[in-house]
Amino acid sequence: MKKKLQIIYIALFFIICVIPIAFMPFVKADELVENRKLSEFPELTNKDGSVNLEWPSQFETYLSEHFAFRQELVTLDSLEKAYVFKTSSNDKVIVGDNNWLYFSSTLDEYLSMNTLSARRINNTAKTLQLIQNYAQNRGAEFLFITAPNKNTVYPENMPSRYIKSNDPNNLEKLNAVLDDYSVETIDLTELFSQQDKVLYHSRDSHWTNEGAVLVHNAIMDKLQIEHNDFSGTDHHTENIWRGDLDSMIFPTIENLSEQEEYDIDFNFEYISSFQTSDDMSIKTYNPNGSANILMFRDSFGRSLYPFIAENAKQTEFSREIPYQLGKIDSLKADFVILEIVQRNIPNLTEKAPVMAALPVSMEISADIIPNENNICKTTDQNGMLKIYGVLDESYFEPDSDIFITLENEDGIYCYEAFPIYEAELFGEENQNDFGYSLLADTTAIPNGEYAVNAYIGSVDNLVCTDSMEIITIEN
Repeated sequence: MKKKLQIIYIALFFIICVIPIAFMPFVKADELVENRKLSEFPELTNKDGSVNLEWPSQFETYLSEHFAFRQELVTLDSLEKAYVFKTSSNDKVIVGDNNWLYFSSTLDEYLSMNTLSARRINNTAKTLQLIQNYAQNRGAEFLFITAPNKNTVYPENMPSRYIKSNDPNNLEKLNAVLDDYSVETIDLTELFSQQDKVLYHSRDSHWTNEGAVLVHNAIMDKLQIEHNDFSGTDHHTENIWRGDLDSMIFPTIENLSEQEEYDIDFNFEYISSFQTSDDMSIKTYNPNGSANILMFRDSFGRSLYPFIAENAKQTEFSREIPYQLGKIDSLKADFVILEIVQRNIPNLTEKAPVMAALPVSMEISADIIPNENNICKTTDQNGMLKIYGVLDESYFEPDSDIFITLENEDGIYCYEAFPIYEAELFGEENQNDFGYSLLADTTAIPNGEYAVNAYIGSVDNLVCTDSMEIITIEN
């Protein structure tokens, strides 16, 4: 009898192990629920015909992502951890108090850990200033807004094991210097903190529709655009919202929460091939609007863009990275808005925006201090000359500017560079606070050979690297 029980136990064990694999052809994993791209079945050979030596590990990954009932098992595991142990089965989600969820990538900001250096903060503000200068040069007003992390405005339901730091985080550091760079902005953290009602979803990382209306009105007021503030618009609450954080830890439970729905027959129409609110580019037209608006946005723009489009004439809402500032001309934009979520502030200085650097007129007088650590590279991008590299940190103060010149005996052509180190162009992942990048429109520069120099500091106190590269311009 004991032996039979052992055989039955072993048989059941193997059956349970085989079921997830045996049912794989019939039970497919849902990428929308997973909120990520799942791996494809690996090929035995590479494109060049050689044997794929990574096949075993690739197959293991494929199997772990596609076995049948995976999402159901993940949900069961999550339920136990969330409601019994108050922890999360997904390292991207923090289980908070009172049925709240938070995005774990916001934890560094909450704890003021791994914050950006003073140099990098100034690099960020300078980058925004240069974008603003370019927009204004093209006849458009500029506005920068940061969508606060949920635990920035609603920290009360964060687990008690996380103690909010009194040290400044990246957003606070950036806000402290934006005035020095004359960057137009709105403090959305203060705006949300002044509201009596919670305007973020408890089980999602984003603001609600009411929150989107609040931000919309703040933007329109700041830019002085005549608009419907939707205060007189009928709205009602429905249990229709599936939180992104909820989906991550409970993929098979449709736990819907409240969302304010506005009873609006929007007048704007899509003039792009609209698929979803996550499209890389959304273009709209409303004959009743008065302004053309270009907005660079992230996922917080999903609920925001319809209200802006309703009060604008023509719009483009772009998720392209790097930012394509040439869209200002193609749209004939009156206003340019750059929105980014707080946790992604470091991204602003990882890829240089695509725009022709504005020429700078100044008398150059500087000490020449060559350094073997200076790197200068050039390439063609969008028909312009891209100049990028990294400079030795001994040249720099936290707020030092970088000017790049093309010099020969006939003249000097000067541009201010983005203080951005584009690590991927060097095949690297780590950032560097002392990089630079710019695009120069060489059509206004006579043909010939030019020495590329960098001048670091302020206009009144510059240091020169001496010639880092010799280039030839042939228009």
